[in-house]
This record gives sequence, structure tokens and C-alpha cells, in this order.
Amino acid sequence: MRNLGTRSGAGASKADVEDLFDTVPIIVKQPKRFFVDESEYHCYDAHGRHVAHIYEEGLDGGMRALRFLAENTSGFARKLVVNDAYRRPRLRIHKQWSLWTASTGIMLADGTPVGYIDQDFRLFKAGFRLLDGWKRQVGMLNGDFWGFRFRIDDASGHEVAKVDRSVPDLGEFFTAADSYVLWRRYPNLPEPLRTLVLAAGITVDLVLAEGK
Repeated sequence: MRNLGTRSGAGASKADVEDLFDTVPIIVKQPKRFFVDESEYHCYDAHGRHVAHIYEEGLDGGMRALRFLAENTSGFARKLVVNDAYRRPRLRIHKQWSLWTASTGIMLADGTPVGYIDQDFRLFKAGFRLLDGWKRQVGMLNGDFWGFRFRIDDASGHEVAKVDRSVPDLGEFFTAADSYVLWRRYPNLPEPLRTLVLAAGITVDLVLAEGK
């Protein structure tokens, strides 16, 4: 079995690096890539310290070839592993195959289900429902018209976090690189909302931009 904690990527070099679940804000950045359709993200704290590496698992040669030939792979399934600053697997994010609206499963590193982030179709706006393991709604993520700013509410409609997408510089327009900043208002949200909010900072790009 593959050791998920040994994938290449920056590891922690300082003992004072915050735990991924306690870091506020979290800056989510894609590495610059040219003609590569493989999901990968790096997360940093406000001081530029590396707090997580997210990469795609199970991508074989056949799927690489299929993605290379396809004009748009936004509906393809993708399986991500979230490693913390010490290269320990903390979460799995599995986006399922989709034609119109995507459903993304969020799990602990051992595969224990946490919940789902399901795309909610809305005319001219991006929206997602945050669901627990029994598909009961525990929150909502609503985006603006341009898909640059997102608000995350709990089940009562109270804002608990927001996600801001930064505009790429000229060089990044040709590399599919995006950057997002996840701001959480409360450090001690109840589960599964706490984990779903964290995963939402990655799922927004995974569903709305990746493969297009």
C-alpha cells in the first residue's frame, strides 16, 4: 500500500508551524503548470509557512492520456489527499464524475466519511451545500457573480467563513494556476462543519475551475 505521508512536497522545518485545522487564514495556491491536468495545491499561513500539500492519487497512464485528449475535463472524477506540514495525511477529498452538478465527498485519512460538498445549481452564481454524512445540510457556500468571493454560512444562515479568489498575474493566466484565501471567523466550529469549511477552500477550485 502506498504511504500517503511520503509524497514529495515541502515539509515542516519549524516546530511553531500551526496545525492545518487551526491556521487562519489559509492561502491555497496551485503550482504553475504547463499542459498538465493533475490536481495539486499547496497551503500556507499568513507568514508564508507551508501548512499542507494536496495532491491527486490514483492517476494512472490511461487517465492521463484521456485527460490529454479531452477538450474539457471539469466533469472528471478526482481523488485528492491532504497532507499537513509534517506530511501526515489528514483528509481525502473525492470529487465524483459529473455532467452538470458535482458531488464531492470529504473523508478522514482512514476513509471515515465526514460529509459532502454538493454543487447547487444557480443561474449566474456559484453555490454549494455542505452536508453531513447522512446528507443533512449543515451549511451553505454562496459565490458572487464572478466567482471571486464566496461566503460560507452555517445551517442558520450565519456567516462562519469566507473564501476569496485572487486574480492571477499575467504569467499565471497560461498555467491554470489559481490562488484562494480561506478566512474562518470561528476556530471551534462543530463537526462536521469545521472540516467541511476547511475542505471548501479547495473544493471551490476543484469543481469550478479544475480541468477547464
